[in-house]
Amino acid sequence: MSLNELFTSKIRIIEALRRAEKPLIAQHIAKRSHLYPQLVRYHLGQMVEWGMVTTSTVEDKTFYQLQQPYCDEQLMEVLSELLIPYMQHMSEGMDFSQAKVSVGEAVIRNLFMLLRMFETEIDESFSKE
Repeated sequence: MSLNELFTSKIRIIEALRRAEKPLIAQHIAKRSHLYPQLVRYHLGQMVEWGMVTTSTVEDKTFYQLQQPYCDEQLMEVLSELLIPYMQHMSEGMDFSQAKVSVGEAVIRNLFMLLRMFETEIDESFSKE
């Protein structure tokens, strides 16, 4: 499975959870996202580890819910207004002629790598709070 497919699956899961009015079990998320239940459980496990999703257990069933920032339309709009111009500037300043993915995908991957490069500094800034 490619990196793009992994993130596409996670985005489908996020969208299923964003549209839900209450926490969902993995089977319901799979049905709403049109993904296999086993794949959904795999991604949910990662998303819980990453802090994107929280869980609660009721009568031996695990329910999943997105963290609030993913459901906050205003925050998503602000992030879009901040990131899109930066990403357009990045795409104009780089040569993607040899990239094997779309320019948009290449920019996203480059942005991700830049953030990973600053991971130590980011961790330190959060640990000071």
